[in-house]
Amino acid sequence: MIKWAEQMVLALVLIFFSSPALAGDADMVFFPPGDFLMGGDHPESRPDEKPRHRVRLDAFYIDRYEVTGKDFEAYLAANPKQHPTITGWWDRKVRPDMADRPVIGLTWKRCRDYCLWRGKRLPTEAEWERAAAGTEGRKYPWGDQPPDAERANFGRCCFIMKGEVLQAVDALEAGRTPEGVYGLAGNIAEWVHDWYDTDYYRTSPTDNPTGPETGQHRTIRGGAWNSLPGYLRSSARYGYDDAKDFYGIGCRCARSAAPSRTPAID
Repeated sequence: MIKWAEQMVLALVLIFFSSPALAGDADMVFFPPGDFLMGGDHPESRPDEKPRHRVRLDAFYIDRYEVTGKDFEAYLAANPKQHPTITGWWDRKVRPDMADRPVIGLTWKRCRDYCLWRGKRLPTEAEWERAAAGTEGRKYPWGDQPPDAERANFGRCCFIMKGEVLQAVDALEAGRTPEGVYGLAGNIAEWVHDWYDTDYYRTSPTDNPTGPETGQHRTIRGGAWNSLPGYLRSSARYGYDDAKDFYGIGCRCARSAAPSRTPAID
């Protein structure tokens, strides 16, 4: 009986840790290990998106939604030396109208620190694009249809309006990916782990790339509320000063699904 009970416990443990639905976070989406084509090969593709190349990733999770005002309020409550962001706050409390909108004005380091506090990390650029483009190479996170107001919050010149130009992170059902990730195009752009290099794809490793070892800027993905449609493409990439807290930049977190071959990521 004891041996049978031990076997049952072991089986339940294995099921728990091997099942994406159980091992993950309800607000994260699981991506199995595998290959996809990273980069762009269509007429709008810029030089830094080329060459399109095959990438192999270990299994990972990525947040279903961008980090919200209420998420960051919890971080502030647990970290009294940290301060609120550019707009959306009453002292250290998030304004009620900004609770479910993405938090903006986060430097790369603050995004990294928030994700570490959650027991997660920033996604690599390759993981982010895998979530946005899928294995089928979607031009936009939802598919190949051009952006419109039903799918993305973009092209909203020119003022943040105390954050009211932003939409709730779960507002645009038509803009989510088939896997269920929201807001990968528009609303806010997102920091990823990697340093930015216009020529990185020419030398990028096939397995679990994590970007150049050093650089001047960090990579941003996804476009923002004031972006032109071209910035919303799944393969579009650009670099920005990682110490700046721009009105259009925030983040979402990721984590590895199991001990992986991916190099250590802060």
